[in-house]
Amino acid sequence: MRFIYLAILRQKDHLTLILTVLVSITLIFTNDSKDIQVLRAKANDVFSFLYTPMAWIRSVGTLKEEANLLREKNLQLTLQMETMLRLAQENRNLREMLNFKRESKITLQPANVINKGLMSNMISLTVDVGKLDGISENNPVLTPKGIVGKTVLVGEGSSVVQLLSDHNFRISVRIFPSGQTGILRWLNAGICEIREVQKNAIIRVGDSVVTSGFSDFFPKGIPVGEVIGIQDERASFHKIVSVKMHNDLSSLLNVFIITKIVNAPE
Repeated sequence: MRFIYLAILRQKDHLTLILTVLVSITLIFTNDSKDIQVLRAKANDVFSFLYTPMAWIRSVGTLKEEANLLREKNLQLTLQMETMLRLAQENRNLREMLNFKRESKITLQPANVINKGLMSNMISLTVDVGKLDGISENNPVLTPKGIVGKTVLVGEGSSVVQLLSDHNFRISVRIFPSGQTGILRWLNAGICEIREVQKNAIIRVGDSVVTSGFSDFFPKGIPVGEVIGIQDERASFHKIVSVKMHNDLSSLLNVFIITKIVNAPE
């Protein structure tokens, strides 16, 4: 207690000054005279000027926080939109496949793609149906857009499908409206070529290409693609026809497997 008393005595001049200033400020701001009002206004201008940079700094921080929140919200909305678009596309694909199965004159087994590239010596995919579902080797595999391959290895509950994009895959096709036939093989990037086509055949870009029915496994009339180019083969009586596939073989999710041909499409 004595220590506090001695400290007050030593600092009495400073304490007296501080107390006097506080009392003066209190008296000033509790006085309603015109001069005091002017002084208050001046003081308020000074304090406002001093507080302006701080308010600006606070607003910048708030704007940055709001910008981050908006960016996060924008990302969430973008992801939600992508999900909705993907689901809508899947729904359209499933509806298309359902309609195709209803209208088809062949017996079809729907299947889901569960794996890709299982066999190192073949471009293939694996589907979730097998012998228990009536699948056997060399069954044609297709989508509503057309042929994609055939089964080559069949288990009890799964099957390996050799894709048309495998360079060893061959299929006999017919070009309409000319009716010319040839052997189709994969070239690259969704493009195939048909060889053994007579040079005098009238074929135009945009002509449709379907299975010919000459195969023991593929029924006739199944879509394959459309003609995008014609080239005469040198020193030969044949021409080469370039064909664009209807299917994107790199993005298959659902397919059909033909298990029985009731009445091959005309």
